[in-house]
Formats: sequence, structure tokens, C-alpha cells
Amino acid sequence: MAVQICSCEGLDVKCKKCFGSGYINTDAPEKAIKSVPKKGNTKQESFLPENMNSLSRKEIENIVPKIIDTLDLKSKKQMQILNSIPFNTTTFRRDFKDKFALLQKIEEEKQALRNDLDEIATKLTTSKYTVAFKYGHFLSDKDIDITSNRELKTLIREYKKLKK
Repeated sequence: MAVQICSCEGLDVKCKKCFGSGYINTDAPEKAIKSVPKKGNTKQESFLPENMNSLSRKEIENIVPKIIDTLDLKSKKQMQILNSIPFNTTTFRRDFKDKFALLQKIEEEKQALRNDLDEIATKLTTSKYTVAFKYGHFLSDKDIDITSNRELKTLIREYKKLKK
């Protein structure tokens, strides 16, 4: 039995196909399956409406936790992928090219979510409310450079120190 990557890529915990694991069992032979993620610029869904001025404070208080939870979930997935890459080999960039592509895609989605939070923060500051976002994961507020091996290794070390 072969395994292939689900269309949700493990980012949807409530996925009916893979149940959040990111992998689907198939009956096809393994050689016929290609597990490289699709290349395409899919637009990230925004939690914000077109007109920010129409939102009330209560609606904003309901939207912000959803954005932060999604950001934390994507950060957790990034850390799982980072921990699954053996950085001690010399060919890890070539061997795990699909994982690095997935890391880049998740980072772009996280950046879009952080941009949504920035828009909310600017709206709240213009209406004289104080803004302080609390993230639940170590990577949620960090911009990650996927091309820098040193930065990725440093992030893993810092995360392990934090967990101890």
C-alpha cells in the first residue's frame, strides 16, 4: 500500500481524507505516486472583510483569536517539518526539496496572517484601543528565512531549549 500527500498537506485538522496527518493511503503502486507539492499561487483566505471600518470591536475580538490560532497551527506544522529534516547530512537540501517547498508555502501563508493582524492593529490604534497579541507557539511571530540553513538550525536549538 502506498501513501501520498493529501490536498490539505496536513494543515487542516478536520480533514475528512487524512484526519489531519497530511497523508492518504492509496492502492496504487508507490512508483506511480509523485509527492511533490503543487506549484501555484493560491490566494490565502483572509479572515478580514473588504471594509475594515464596518467591523465592531466585538467582531474584531472574535476574529483575532481565529487568526492567532491558525498562525499557531501553521507554526507547529513548520516545526514538525523542521524536526523531520536531518540537517547533519550533506545532501538534505536536495533530498528533502519538497519539505523545503512546503516550509516556504507555510511561511507565505503565515505572513499573510500576520499582515491581517497588522491591519487590525492599525485599525485599533486609530480608534484609540490598546493592542497586544499573545501567540501560543514559538514560531508564530518570527519571520523565517527558509534559504538559511544556519537560521533554521538556530531556531530548532532555541525551540528545544525553550521546551526543557
